[in-house]
Amino acid sequence: MSKLRQRPLLLATAATLAWSNGAAAQTAPETAQDAAAAAGPVTIGAQDALEQDIIVTGSRIRGAAPVGSTVIAVDRRAIEASGAVTTDRLLKEIPQVFDLGTSENSRGQSGGNSNITFGNAINIRGIGPYATLTILDGHRVVNNSRSVDPSIIPSLGLERVEVVADGASAVYGSDAIAGVVNLIPRRSLDGFETIARMGVAKNFHESQFGIAGGKTGNWGQVMVAYEHVFRSNLSGGDRDFFTSDQRRFGGRDFRSNQCDPGTLAVGGVNYAIPAGGVTPANAAALIPGTTNLCEGFRGQDLFPETRYDSVNGTFTVHLTDWLDAFGDGYFSKRRFRRLNGYTGATVTIPSTNAFFVRPAGTTGPETVQIRLDDLPNNESSGFTRSWQGAGGLRARFGGWEVQGQLIYGRSNDSSFTPNGINTPALNAALASSNPATAFDPYGQSRTSEAVLAAINDQVFDAPTLNRFTGAEATVNGTLFDLPGGGVKLAAGYERQELEVSLGIRRGAPTTPLTFRDFSRKVESGYAELFVPLFGADNAMPLLQRLEVSAAVRHDKYSDVGSTTNPKIGANWSPARGLVFRGSYGTSFRAPLFSQIYGNSSNIFVQPYADPALGGTIVQGAALSGGNTALRPEEAKTWSAGVDWDPLPNARISLTYWNVNYTGQVDSYLGDLAILSREGQFEGTGVILRGAEAAARVQQLLAQGITVARGVLPADPILFIDGRTQNLGRSNTSGIDLMANYTLETANAGIFSLNANATYLTRYRAAITPTGTLVDRRNTVFNPLKFKGRGSLNWQYEGVNTRLTVTHVGGYDNNTLPNGGIQKVDSYTVVDLGLTFNVGDPQATRFFDGGFSISFDALNLLDRKPPFLDFAPTVNGSGGYDATVANPIGREIAVTVRKRF
Repeated sequence: MSKLRQRPLLLATAATLAWSNGAAAQTAPETAQDAAAAAGPVTIGAQDALEQDIIVTGSRIRGAAPVGSTVIAVDRRAIEASGAVTTDRLLKEIPQVFDLGTSENSRGQSGGNSNITFGNAINIRGIGPYATLTILDGHRVVNNSRSVDPSIIPSLGLERVEVVADGASAVYGSDAIAGVVNLIPRRSLDGFETIARMGVAKNFHESQFGIAGGKTGNWGQVMVAYEHVFRSNLSGGDRDFFTSDQRRFGGRDFRSNQCDPGTLAVGGVNYAIPAGGVTPANAAALIPGTTNLCEGFRGQDLFPETRYDSVNGTFTVHLTDWLDAFGDGYFSKRRFRRLNGYTGATVTIPSTNAFFVRPAGTTGPETVQIRLDDLPNNESSGFTRSWQGAGGLRARFGGWEVQGQLIYGRSNDSSFTPNGINTPALNAALASSNPATAFDPYGQSRTSEAVLAAINDQVFDAPTLNRFTGAEATVNGTLFDLPGGGVKLAAGYERQELEVSLGIRRGAPTTPLTFRDFSRKVESGYAELFVPLFGADNAMPLLQRLEVSAAVRHDKYSDVGSTTNPKIGANWSPARGLVFRGSYGTSFRAPLFSQIYGNSSNIFVQPYADPALGGTIVQGAALSGGNTALRPEEAKTWSAGVDWDPLPNARISLTYWNVNYTGQVDSYLGDLAILSREGQFEGTGVILRGAEAAARVQQLLAQGITVARGVLPADPILFIDGRTQNLGRSNTSGIDLMANYTLETANAGIFSLNANATYLTRYRAAITPTGTLVDRRNTVFNPLKFKGRGSLNWQYEGVNTRLTVTHVGGYDNNTLPNGGIQKVDSYTVVDLGLTFNVGDPQATRFFDGGFSISFDALNLLDRKPPFLDFAPTVNGSGGYDATVANPIGREIAVTVRKRF
């Protein structure tokens, strides 16, 4: 392989660009490039990959970057400099990546409601977690029937991560609407590397341990890395901003009337049960017109306790001077445990109840709003386990390369809740006249342990089993030469077979697991052409370089039809160090099995803030499930930009982009703020009220649909159809800016500046195909107008100092009643890191050196999340915005690394 040219700002990324898709080992990074890489992500432009023997994400052509698009790269040095302990946390430091939807701490946005295992996925642009394709070393990865958690690959086993924030279905197929994330494993490690890290914050801690070993030589390379990560849970009770009563912050009071002790209601009049409870002897303590209010989510975790164990490996063997064998693989298991808070219910108390108390002077049915504190805290636990192996052969014939590989992977996950409410048992206990078998709803905890166990014996288990088989064959080479360079072609065939088993067990512990099996086959063919019209050999004024590319891909699905997607791009360099670029293409996303078929159809009783009632919490019945009529989502994407190198070791990249997205699949099960947009659903049947709601619920019950969570009110007044539907469309555009500069001084060391920001100019969305596009830019739980991150790195005599500032602009909370708007403050976090390098960084023996110790202060100034006037929910947020701000606060971490 040819050695990489030394170009400004290739950062250690380009200096370590190696063995993508199984290529050769990389050269050692220069000192200035090390400093630049440690400052943060950089761009790989067309000039950086030109004529190099590498394949860059976004293109299949070796030796050419994706024409018209920019690649954002996070290399090995930036990975080490980051304070993130998992790969998904690392990627979410990039401003173009939003924490919306599939996230361990927030599940109330697009795609989040099906995230029952509290996993993480990458959401480029914030337009949907399933609109970003995550791949491993250029090929697909088995998912959990929903998405790919990038933390399946240990950070110690990553060489770099490349992100193309542009449509790429013409190259990769389904899911690449907003962009592609390529996890590129290490292939150049020669020796061993270990890491141990401990981070602590108030009521939170995390740890990381890992070891990696590799060997390189004329014969090829091999590498294996293992990493264990533990992150403790963070209870909402340990953060004062997660609260229902937000009046002290200038907000509203969202406290629940489902309390312990609760509130009786007779004939529309409330009677607060006094502290210590009530009996017939002190019934006079029940005062009409009073209500008990309390925290509705006491004991709920803001994010779960998680444990990661991950292994990955690579190998390359030079069988002959023209034939290589290569491969990669991984195994990952993530376990989680989350406390979901205590269960609340509205129940009717028959007069036969052994503890029955009637307020003086009342008649008629008696109900009570109660929180079941005598029962254990509602808990979810489970795991995600996945593994995959890929291997193939690569042959070189003159200027052509032929490659074939096979891929096989499996992913299993499960979410288990052991203590659901047995509604028939609860109703029987409420009706019992025997104190030994009756339920006490009057706040004196007189219910027997046996009765409590019978009421709390329902289990929920939803395992998913996935199998992925893939085969790829590609050809890559130069067709012929033009004066501007070689015309290159990449073409290939792919076959995918996906099998999924969706399991469900709900009810008594003896209820057996039942599975539904589904499968899908995909056959794909693609071609990509790169044409350099002007290059170094025929350059002229204003035409130093002119390159065009065209790609097309056809995908045939066994279940949702066929689609063909093209993409064209162009790069024009009128002068050295200046490139103008542009691209246009179409992309698509096939619906997931879980979206088509769903795990199960059930009713969930959930609290909704109702703007029509001044934000009062209303208990609504929401229907879960899939939709067999779903069709693929489609998008048209285009971008235009410029890369400018104004000085040696300096680059500025500016990109304007647009995504026009139609047929978006969404579900509304986890959207507890849906009533704030009720008018947009008119005529869809998604939201029903009053008699219509009651009739729909009764219809579902008659069909055998059961209540999965909560206690259904006797007369439901609100119904939400939370099933997946092809109703959405959106138009999103914005500007990305990346800038890097490295200054190497004679006596003061090396200084590197890095800035990356995205500014949203438009996000107009409609919930229905015929609905009016509404400007939702910079509103709560939607893509925000501005996100930026800047770093300054100083490298001096073995000491690296890194200061990073992350800023999210202020935005509007438009969920207030009567069209009110809350201006949410901006959020700025400062991180400080200090690394001491001891001894020879290329030490060959354990005691020769290669040792470093880092001290990091994440959120150095202990900035709290900005206040958000929003009711807490079971899916995150409430008093703060979990999609924008980190609830941990200041974290102090120490990291030790050893290389030998």
